[in-house]
Amino acid sequence: MAYTVLARKYRPQSFADLVGQEHVARTLANAIEADRVAHAFLFTGVRGVGKTTTARLLAKALNCEKGPTPTPCNECGPCLDITAGIDVDVQEIDGASNNSVEDVRRLQESLPYRPQRDRYKIVIVDEVHMLSTGAFNAFLKTLEEPPDHVKFIFATTESHKVPVTIRSRCQQYDFRLIPHRLIAERVGAILDAEDLSADDEAVSVVAREAAGSMRDALTLLDQLVAISDTRITADTVAASLGIAAREALYEVARAVLEGDGAAVVQAVDGLADRSVDMQHFARQLLQLVRDLVVLKLDAGDPTEWVPEERDTAEKLIADVDILELQRCFRAISMVMEEMAQSPNPKLMLEMGLVRVATRPPLQSVAELIARLEALQGTAGTTGGPSGDSRPRKPKAKPAKPQPKPKLEAEPAPEAAAAPPPEPKPQDPNEPIMPATKHAGGFQTSSGEVLTPIRRAALQEWEEMVGRLEREQPALAAVLEHGVPKAVGPERIVLSFKDGSFYGRQAQSAESVGAIERVAEAQLGARPVVEIRFDAAGEGSNRTVAAVAAQRKEAELEAKRKEALNHPRVRDAVDVFPDAAGKLNVHIEAD
Repeated sequence: MAYTVLARKYRPQSFADLVGQEHVARTLANAIEADRVAHAFLFTGVRGVGKTTTARLLAKALNCEKGPTPTPCNECGPCLDITAGIDVDVQEIDGASNNSVEDVRRLQESLPYRPQRDRYKIVIVDEVHMLSTGAFNAFLKTLEEPPDHVKFIFATTESHKVPVTIRSRCQQYDFRLIPHRLIAERVGAILDAEDLSADDEAVSVVAREAAGSMRDALTLLDQLVAISDTRITADTVAASLGIAAREALYEVARAVLEGDGAAVVQAVDGLADRSVDMQHFARQLLQLVRDLVVLKLDAGDPTEWVPEERDTAEKLIADVDILELQRCFRAISMVMEEMAQSPNPKLMLEMGLVRVATRPPLQSVAELIARLEALQGTAGTTGGPSGDSRPRKPKAKPAKPQPKPKLEAEPAPEAAAAPPPEPKPQDPNEPIMPATKHAGGFQTSSGEVLTPIRRAALQEWEEMVGRLEREQPALAAVLEHGVPKAVGPERIVLSFKDGSFYGRQAQSAESVGAIERVAEAQLGARPVVEIRFDAAGEGSNRTVAAVAAQRKEAELEAKRKEALNHPRVRDAVDVFPDAAGKLNVHIEAD
């Protein structure tokens, strides 16, 4: 006897056996019980979800000798003949090979005659979207007012190609993709019926590769049964289908999430050695990252995971932020787009995943706000779009009386910084000299001297903030905006502008405790930390953030002048003298 494939052998024979399309089965069953069955139906959906099977079930339900009934007996002549596909009153037509006007005309000529045996003459047209425009037009009148004994059932995978004039004359039922869990349960039941054994992971891979199609799942299962000796395993499935095993997927995902680019390269090379389809592997990896996001959100169905695989996934994402998983998903989807346009998908996948693995870390909102305010403060000191960038001449100050000599030496008060001299306008033909270090610090393009941090307070405080940045970068970004009034083993006094967001953050018990701990490690004693608020905001330019921004501005100015002084730039200015003084220098971040 000829072998019957599993997809045909286990085709549903009642509406109750229809997997994943309960909404269609329930509606049709209710219509049959209420005797409100329409004369034309349009079943739409992807391949292998049960459209033709449902059409045959509807034909049996209408023509069963015990019917019309939503539960055909599968024992009478009409039921057996419809199941075997030999019923003379149920015509199954392929729309791809019978798509002309003449084919429709021959069908219409047979419709007025009563069925030979059954209750209804039923016409099932598969892939109806393949009919020509003339054939569709020929169907219109008959489809709108057919004889009482005729029922039409159309099935298509591309409903948008069916003219709206046809769709408006039919009851349309949309067949959904079958969930992974239901496919796995059905495959497991068929394996038990066939007295076959398989790993849970192997069944899960088959259901996942079916992508919502029951027929595809059973076709894959047929192939695996043929190549397996005694038991179907996940490795057998991966080798047979040319896909990556789940262990390889998790290995690559772990390397990407942990930032191990070398492990990514080694894993992809191993997949290439096993002739794994790189495009398919990228789709698998993207699906895995999506599943990890759903698992992190605890928004999925736990029954869709194999217990061992779920434990592995939970360990993988235990210390990974949800935003990092979303970044990885977006980045891998972009890698897939690049692979589709490349003649060498393996290289694009390898380098793309290395790029994802070596991505820079996410930065906290507090740190970004701190940097933004630092930039705004720098713009305010050196002149911005809304301020005057021209240096102003300092006002003359009255001479201070000389202090009387004392018997004991006292530290001299801190000398006021000399005002910067007014810069001369630069001659376009004069050579541009790079910025140099000044005795008191860096000198900017405007002539301003940026003094280094005083060891007595600011430099000591800068080192403490540097220690904190390695452990608590968000807190360090907040403390960079505090003005250290006193830094010592007995007490630390920080001043913030009245109402400052950073001051409120620094005032918390956790922040104060962290400052005391770092100060004790650096100064050898645990000082008392005091957070103050200054209404005038004095000394805002003496914060760690302000000084760091000034240093960075000085370095960028030095690089800009060095670029303008490059021999090639000078030669270009000689050739195009009108460009002198109008050159823009763009310095990329390191």
